[in-house]
Amino acid sequence: MRWNLGLAGLAASWGLIAIIVAGVDLDATVLVFFRLALASLTMVTVALALGRPELLRPGGGHGTLVVLGLTLAGHWFLYFETIKLSSVAVAVVTVYTAPIYLALAAPIFLPEQRSLVGLVALVPATAGIVLVALGGGGEGGEVRPLAIATGLAAGASYAALVIVTKRVRIGVPPVTIHVWTTTIAALALAPFLVTAPRILPDDGLEWMSVLLLGVVFTGLSGFLYITLLGHVSAQAAGVIAFLEPVSAAFLAWAILDEPLGASVLVGGLLVLASGVAVVLREPPDATAIETLPLAEAVPEPEPH
Repeated sequence: MRWNLGLAGLAASWGLIAIIVAGVDLDATVLVFFRLALASLTMVTVALALGRPELLRPGGGHGTLVVLGLTLAGHWFLYFETIKLSSVAVAVVTVYTAPIYLALAAPIFLPEQRSLVGLVALVPATAGIVLVALGGGGEGGEVRPLAIATGLAAGASYAALVIVTKRVRIGVPPVTIHVWTTTIAALALAPFLVTAPRILPDDGLEWMSVLLLGVVFTGLSGFLYITLLGHVSAQAAGVIAFLEPVSAAFLAWAILDEPLGASVLVGGLLVLASGVAVVLREPPDATAIETLPLAEAVPEPEPH
């Protein structure tokens, strides 16, 4: 239960990202690039500070890490493209189809049994996220077929990230995974910076916000996520991820004084109840790695 609870707390903390982003007037692509680049730099610094430079070598998993990095960049592009084509509400509803993909695909591609708890919790959680999105969407936006397509693709790419990360996590330390995926994703997004109206933060507050997003909520937070994912089933991780947009809605109400409608309240309670059920009832991943992530040994090369 402690691993599920840890992941739930981490997902809830991600609700602060929306609050921070609200105060930064940078193009979405620029902001994501900075988040990824700073996350990579953070983990490189951590590895060197701990005297573990070997964690920066990809080892035998370099091909998979490249795929992960490109998938991460593609996921962010599809997510923000969905927002531009329609609205935040449409993006949330379509992207958070990822737990459905995970419920279907995880037992096929991972050594996981199909989770009855996860399947049952998925129903109220999905209903709740729809209520939260529709109640907090505000501007609404046109529901265009292309927006639905990009949103569903973003959801599928998120599910792929979880599944591939869990597979590579068995033989590669979390620091190594996080350094390489964020670096590759940042490089993939770098060419798009030329179309941005502004690529640098404007003042000290924006710089602090960007640093917080990159170092804490992408670097350290991403490392914790990959670590916890080694102990939590992909199906449980999918349902628990629903807590992020619910947390964002409630934090916006508490901090930014944004209105909190009845649908957001009811939807949030449905998601919270589903998350509690998964945290309490879903067993830990049977293939979990029990060693401390920063102390995991890098496999020795085979003698020639």
